[in-house]
Amino acid sequence: MLAAEVQSSKESPIIWIQIGQFALAFVVLFLFLVSLELITSASSSLGSDFTEGIIKVTGVPLVSLFIGMLATAIIQSSSTLTSSIVALVAGNFLTLEAAVPMVLGANIGTSVTSIMVSLGHLGTPKAFRRGFMTASSHVVFNLISAIIFFPLEMQWNVLSISSQFLANHLSNWGAIGVGWFAFYQSMVSPFANLIQSVAAAQPIVILGFSLVLLFICIYTLSSIFKSLILDAKRGKWLSGAFNNSFLSLLSGAGITAAIHSSSVTTSLSVILASTKRITPKKLFPFILGANVGTTITALMAAIGRSEAALAIAICHMIFNVLGVAIFYPVEAIRNIPLAISKSLADLCYKNPVFAFAYLIILFFALPFFVIFLSEKF
Repeated sequence: MLAAEVQSSKESPIIWIQIGQFALAFVVLFLFLVSLELITSASSSLGSDFTEGIIKVTGVPLVSLFIGMLATAIIQSSSTLTSSIVALVAGNFLTLEAAVPMVLGANIGTSVTSIMVSLGHLGTPKAFRRGFMTASSHVVFNLISAIIFFPLEMQWNVLSISSQFLANHLSNWGAIGVGWFAFYQSMVSPFANLIQSVAAAQPIVILGFSLVLLFICIYTLSSIFKSLILDAKRGKWLSGAFNNSFLSLLSGAGITAAIHSSSVTTSLSVILASTKRITPKKLFPFILGANVGTTITALMAAIGRSEAALAIAICHMIFNVLGVAIFYPVEAIRNIPLAISKSLADLCYKNPVFAFAYLIILFFALPFFVIFLSEKF
């Protein structure tokens, strides 16, 4: 009886901590929605020059792809960028067709975090090779997916047409959508307007503030749900999930959707691979699932907004789901990114300088060079 009372007294503070974390998550989610509303309002206030500047920059699809890639690599959060894109599309500053390449680029750029995490194991070469192979499998998968779908989108608008079709049929979102819209109008918009009045309606100040707030909200949500989901007890079933590829895929999607960060789940994969507990091959489906789960943040940002905003969020999901549909079902095809990433890992294992060159050139130098050339010519 005494032991049970002691156990109960130990668990009681933990329960209250978890309740507090959930309450904080709701507050942060509200601020996340406010930041999106501020981005749209501030962009609108900046006027035609701002609109023309965005159109000019995103006028070349290949340049848009590299902008999305570079921006995500710098802020290390595709959720932040895709949510911002949703807000810009909702405010009619970006067309759906112009936004699609940027979303594809963001998908590639988000894998920079796991590469950086793998470099932390350079002191233990074998652990580094396993971790780098796992991180590279994410990069290679996203690159191949972009290589497949980017030309299809440019030639036939495969992604934008299909997402527009779905958005057209789902734009009302039934009773949920109506309720969400009412919440937006009665709570989110007034609070955003209050912040604008405090800031004396200076558009550039509000835009900068809203982008910082958006990043902080996503980072905070990621931290809160990471502690709730990936603790020691819940980590036991997660380790077992990797033995079943489909369960691993679902786990990656579910955890990433909950914590709003594929960077966290893919970095976790790199850490697990480096410890030799789970092989990169078993971790690959988990990474594929993370790619699908990360699309939830943009969908949340799109609910209750314009049909075009919903369409770009759905486009992000379609792109990732189709990528998984191509690579996951057949093991021989699934092994292609793994084989390429293994070759890269072996090369970097022999000469770590290649790992740094791979990181700097692919994620920063190449996108910057393409963007720079577009400005010159």
